[in-house]
Amino acid sequence: MLGYYIVKLFSKLMCVSPKWLRNLVASLLGGIACAFIPKWRMDMATANVMECLGVDEARARQIADGSLRRFGRMIVEVMRFPLLKPENINELVKVEGLEYLEAAYKENKGVIMATGHYGNWELLGATVALHGYPMLSIARKQNNSHMDKFINEYRQMVGQKIAYNRDGRDLLSISRVLKEKHILGVVYDQDTNDGGVEVDLFGKKSFFPLGVSALSRIYGSPILPVFLHNNDDGTCTAKIYPPLYTPKTKNKEEDFYNVTKKLVTILEHEIIRNPEMWFWTHDRWKDGRRRFGGKKK
Repeated sequence: MLGYYIVKLFSKLMCVSPKWLRNLVASLLGGIACAFIPKWRMDMATANVMECLGVDEARARQIADGSLRRFGRMIVEVMRFPLLKPENINELVKVEGLEYLEAAYKENKGVIMATGHYGNWELLGATVALHGYPMLSIARKQNNSHMDKFINEYRQMVGQKIAYNRDGRDLLSISRVLKEKHILGVVYDQDTNDGGVEVDLFGKKSFFPLGVSALSRIYGSPILPVFLHNNDDGTCTAKIYPPLYTPKTKNKEEDFYNVTKKLVTILEHEIIRNPEMWFWTHDRWKDGRRRFGGKKK
């Protein structure tokens, strides 16, 4: 429990600190992450960047390093959630394609906002909620219960509700939010571990969650791909893409594949555009330990 109060105190400090100090703290946190990450993870990330993007080892290492260091900025941004209000969110996050969200919401079938582990996905959810849209985000429960309590408090203070992706009771909430014509936030780029839709990601065999395409097919909900980019001046830009829909043909599996393929193509485009924004140190293809000698503890 002590850790919970230490993080709360750190949050208060970040809320009153000048920009130069916040930038310094973000840089230090990013440096600490790079210093303490297991070597096999950095080697895995570097190799995956080379295989996916076709760059040389030096550039791949730079991208992997930048991908990890950006978490310092992400942490500081989340610590400042108590300052975020509907009146000031536009000062921090500019939204491109807001008209797509407005039109999709007016369809009155619920909206599925689909993103990846790209940029600050926590701030992205906060941005949508602070624009006045009722939003439920699907999240993974943190291993540390005190940190889970902390992050959920901060999600809720900016207007988000949370459902856990492995909780049967919360799965009912996920369906209900679309029945009630609200917004569902989904991070769709992780391996499901239990099948899903098989679509190559940068030519590598990958599986993606079935839920996005399946829920769109069941409820007729539009899917809005959306990604958050960091700007050099400390602000961010959220880009919302035009809506996708899962059709209802006789071939359900093909319907799921076609929509998921479109989502993966958009993900690839975003990663190519700004590769440091993606979470390369995550063992996306579940082969990092085997390939790079990491020992499971």
